Amino acid sequence: MSDRELSCTNTAGQFMDRGRMNQNGVVQPLLTDLYQITMAYAYWKSGKTDDHAVFDLFFRTNPFHGEFTIFAGLDECLKFLDSFHYSDSDIEYLKQTLPEGTENEFFDYLGNLTAKDVTLYAIDEGTVAFPRVPIIKVEGPLIIVQLLETTLLTLVNYASLMATNAARYRMVAGKHVNLLEFGLRRAQGPDGGLSASKYSYIGGFDGTSNVLAGKLFNIPVKGTHAHAYITSFSGIGELKTRLLKHKTTGVTGDLLELAVQYRQALSQLLDVSMEESSEGELAAMVSYAIAFPDGFMALVDTYDVKSKNAKNNENLNVTNTTTTTTTIANTKIKPNNKVTTSKSLDVSQNDNKKHLSNGIQTSPPSQQPHHINGNGLEKMHDANCDTFKNSHSNGNSNHKTGTRNGLRTSASTPSQPSCNLNTRNICKENNSQKPLNQSPSSLLPKYVVKSYRSGLLNFSAVALALNDLGYRAVGVRIDSGDLAYLSCLARETFERVGENFKVPWFSKLTIVASNDINEDTILSLNEQGHKIDCFGIGTHLVTCQRQPALGCVYKLVEINGQPRIKLSQDVEKVTMPGHKNAFRLYSADGHALIDLLQKVTEPPPAVGQKVLCRHPFQESKRAYVIPSHVESLYKIYWQNGKIVQPLPRLEQVRERVQMSLKTLRNDHKRTLNPTPYKVAVSDNLYNFIHDLWLQNAPIGELS
Repeated sequence: MSDRELSCTNTAGQFMDRGRMNQNGVVQPLLTDLYQITMAYAYWKSGKTDDHAVFDLFFRTNPFHGEFTIFAGLDECLKFLDSFHYSDSDIEYLKQTLPEGTENEFFDYLGNLTAKDVTLYAIDEGTVAFPRVPIIKVEGPLIIVQLLETTLLTLVNYASLMATNAARYRMVAGKHVNLLEFGLRRAQGPDGGLSASKYSYIGGFDGTSNVLAGKLFNIPVKGTHAHAYITSFSGIGELKTRLLKHKTTGVTGDLLELAVQYRQALSQLLDVSMEESSEGELAAMVSYAIAFPDGFMALVDTYDVKSKNAKNNENLNVTNTTTTTTTIANTKIKPNNKVTTSKSLDVSQNDNKKHLSNGIQTSPPSQQPHHINGNGLEKMHDANCDTFKNSHSNGNSNHKTGTRNGLRTSASTPSQPSCNLNTRNICKENNSQKPLNQSPSSLLPKYVVKSYRSGLLNFSAVALALNDLGYRAVGVRIDSGDLAYLSCLARETFERVGENFKVPWFSKLTIVASNDINEDTILSLNEQGHKIDCFGIGTHLVTCQRQPALGCVYKLVEINGQPRIKLSQDVEKVTMPGHKNAFRLYSADGHALIDLLQKVTEPPPAVGQKVLCRHPFQESKRAYVIPSHVESLYKIYWQNGKIVQPLPRLEQVRERVQMSLKTLRNDHKRTLNPTPYKVAVSDNLYNFIHDLWLQNAPIGELS
């Protein structure tokens, strides 16, 4: 059995240790399309084993309606070349798969085939790339470079798409907001999940929830807990331990007792009724804080309680974004105020109060404050603040169901207002003014904020209790609701708590937001003035939902020194023939001006010398460029059977991405209507392409 097969057999995670490199055991010569093997046989049968070919790997269009692409996946391509070899079991499988009559000598030829005669040129991984400029060039014996096609494409396509997507998230989020990749559970299988973690980190993310990716690629691993942890506790009686030693003195303290005392004081400070907070949630947070006193970060939106008055406003549909009905620990509250459950919960009810086994106690509907009559959402908007008005025009909605910052609303009804608490000065209600001297949460209907009030109250109580024992909490995670408003509410709450209890660091607690966030969501949140410190992004990032594939292609451009061109009625699909070099020309201010392709026999452009740059297919589009700096894009990375350039660490590739992006003007990088970056050919190459085009294009006949 070969080394590759032994390594794959012994590695459950499909990754094998090849010295300093982690090579995915799935990436092997049989990870290809069948027609590559059948073409190889036809080449061999035709006596073309000594033919020498050049292939270009490039893409035709930038992804995500943008004007740049990040090249990634080169290290995996080089590892593939390093391990390229058909094992004995591969040959046996191919003998059974190829048509009967395939000569045995061909299988002997495959068994001895390696990549030692291949030369691979590439731009540096992590560099900004543009359409039609080859990001990889492969030359060598025709059969072997043909067999490399599919595998190289699958290693580059998703990697570059993923790195580009991550880089776009980083740009819209800004430098001072952390980004975490949370997409493993939504990725296209385990390999997709691992690749997403790796290339999102290259693109600018700060960490991942993927533990295996952390081990394999040395990426920081981050995580908190799920709603399940909160709902697994129904009351403080379930706590097995409530004691925690002081961090410095070692004296044991009762964390629960401290938290309960702080909760009472906080209830008055924050104007939150004790009956509105869940004791099960408090117990869960105490338990988690005891387990991780130095890393206490809690999910604060597990419970969602709707008031009776909401039954008259069912069309408002203001709920947790992950559900279509309001739930309390799997309990559904129906408009008739009867509590039903699909789980074995102990739920009783009398005329005055509802007691739930999870420790939540709510007033009967008749006692609920902040009633909204009939179709009173418009009045509710007036009662909140003026600054929410911009949130209705953020452009982040669809025809039937609008989604804004995680809050889904009926398209027929305006969505929940988002307020910038630092700029709001007055509230208007029924055309009267009154000062903003009440708690921020009182400005929202109770059925919108109760869950959040419970979570914030319990978190703050536990965090203050931890502080008494020498520990500092990390922060909170919000996974539903109006993220702009709720992050502002959380920040103002933390500032008030820190000021009242003389704990200055409390105002700086981290606020993490998750919940199906995409690029447009972050842009909208930026416009509304959020207070989020970190985004956890999963589905839209790892699946690249805005564009699921990059579309790299691998085209023959030269064989035995003779250029080859692919013609098409679609000019975009016409290839640029011949072995070419690529140069990036820079302006005096350091920004990239244009990428220039030219024949390898041409001298490179010189600094300060006028260069004629032409559109490859449109005769009238041309310009002179006098570069202040010229960068040769290609380096030889593989030659004579070995890697000939030092491979950068993942951190270095990540840094290169940001450095390369800085060379682009902002108008090339902007989200809306970016300016296309120019790719040109030299005058010599232009004439060469069009002469060859005329030679190969058939001449029609009219009759």
